[in-house]
This record gives sequence, structure tokens and C-alpha cells, in this order.
Amino acid sequence: MLPMVYGEVATAASKEVGNVRELRGAAYILRDKQKNGVQKNEPVFGSDTVNTAEKSRVKLLFIDDSVVMVGENSSFVVSEHLKDNKNVSVFNLIDGVMNVIVGKSRFEVRTPTAVTAARGTSYLVWVEGNKTGLAVTEGRVDFSEINAAPDKKVIIPAGRTSYIEIGKPPVVATRTNPDLIKRFYEDTLDPEERWGPVLLKATGSGIAPPGAVNQAQARLMALRAAKVDAMRNLAEQVSSVTIISDTRIQDFVTKHDTIKARVDSFIKGAWVSEERELADGTIEVDMELGLGIGFRRMFLEQADRP
Repeated sequence: MLPMVYGEVATAASKEVGNVRELRGAAYILRDKQKNGVQKNEPVFGSDTVNTAEKSRVKLLFIDDSVVMVGENSSFVVSEHLKDNKNVSVFNLIDGVMNVIVGKSRFEVRTPTAVTAARGTSYLVWVEGNKTGLAVTEGRVDFSEINAAPDKKVIIPAGRTSYIEIGKPPVVATRTNPDLIKRFYEDTLDPEERWGPVLLKATGSGIAPPGAVNQAQARLMALRAAKVDAMRNLAEQVSSVTIISDTRIQDFVTKHDTIKARVDSFIKGAWVSEERELADGTIEVDMELGLGIGFRRMFLEQADRP
């Protein structure tokens, strides 16, 4: 993680908020009306505009531990990053595609037509003409039209894709096409980084224990039991996922208490995709959990430690 460093440049936003970790091809930064070529380890300051050329991509790490990977012919502005001690990072994507791993702050990407907002997740957002696309790879992302009221946002879960055109609400989210993920992963990631995403689904069932006060309480207790059962089944699936070479998640969990706690916390973020009440009163729930490059990242960091 980068330390917080304060630059001495005479700009309106002089804080150094991140740096360039990787560069393929050519990119430049527009700062104080000056156009500067990008080099590896180049600092990025508040209000910088980052642009990539054709057949180019750049990876940037920010001080809140967020990672932004930008594909070719893309342009974005660092418009707000932990400004005035606010725990929020805001980027304006003007054109192209961003592949995002959200760090410790609240994270927003704004485009000419839409706003995405998330915390602790990963997703793809891109601009094509007058349309903004969103594909969530883990967690859930708030998605709304750029001028929409706060109560008009739609929550898009992992494994789903939605679009927004100017002045219109998000279209109903659909299952993400694997070819779309492949296209944007090739545009923003090196071959060894192109892992997943993985979407897991598990079913749990529950019945109300004896002694429920009324039917409503009985249903709630059965629903809670079904969720616990589904999350237990999800945990079994997660443990068998291969994360690095032939190393499974379970191999990390058994050796590192910190990783175990983070995996457990991640599983608790699974969401209910469907509920069913059977004739005998049993409640069944389907729950889903997305594992994306942000999830894999914490295992890579652990593997790199001595």
C-alpha cells in the first residue's frame, strides 16, 4: 500500500494520491495544462487527467489501496480523492474502459451518462458513445443516471451487466456475457492477471423451530435458517476454488488466520437471488457470491510475503 505523500507542485490539488504501477504502450498525464508522458512509478496528483494511446494500458495504485486499470484510448480525471478528509474517491471516466478494484474508501466512477458507487468490490465500467456499461465481477455496485435523484439508483450484483443512456434509467441487469469480460480483461490486464471472475450459487433450506409465536415469526426464522444453510454451502464451494496455480483457497485458509477471517467476511456478503416457500412450510433460498480479481488480489499479496 502506498503511504500518503504530499507533493510540492503548485496545483489546485497538490496531493499525491497514487502512482503508476505498470504501463504497456504509451500514456500521458495532463496537469496544469502541461502534457507529460507517463513512466512507471510516475506520481498521480489530484485533478490529473490520464490518457492512454491505442494498444496501450496503464495500472495505477491509489493511497486508499484502490487499483484502477485503464484500457486503450481511454481518458479519466481524478476529480476527488480523500479530499477534505472525506472517505471517498471519485473519478470521471470520459472515454474508454476502467477495470476497478475498490480499496478502503467509498469509490465512485462518473461518466457523461452514469454514476457507479461501490465499496470493497471490483467491476468494469466503460463508455461507448452516449451509453455507459457496467459489469460487476464481485460484490454489488450502485448504478444510476448522472442526473438522477439518490433514490433512483439500482443495485447491480456480481455476474450481471447493465447499461445507461443519457436521461434514461439503467436497463434491467442481465447475466454478463463471458465474451464481454474476456474482451475488457484483455484490454486492461496482463495475461497472468486474467483470473475469473467466478460466480458461485448455492441453495439452502430451513424450517421454523417449534414455539414460533405466529406465522410471520415462523417464516422469518425459517428464512434465517435457509440463509445460514446456503452460506455454509457457498463456503464449501469457495474453499475448492483454485486461486494460484494448483493452490486452492482452502490451502491459504488453513495456514493464515487473517485470510480465513477475510474469506468469512466476504462470504457473509453473499446475496439472496431467489426465495421459495414450499407446501410444507420449508423456505428455500438461492444465494450468489462473486469472486473477482479483487478477491484474488488478497491471496497474491499473502503469497508474496516472506
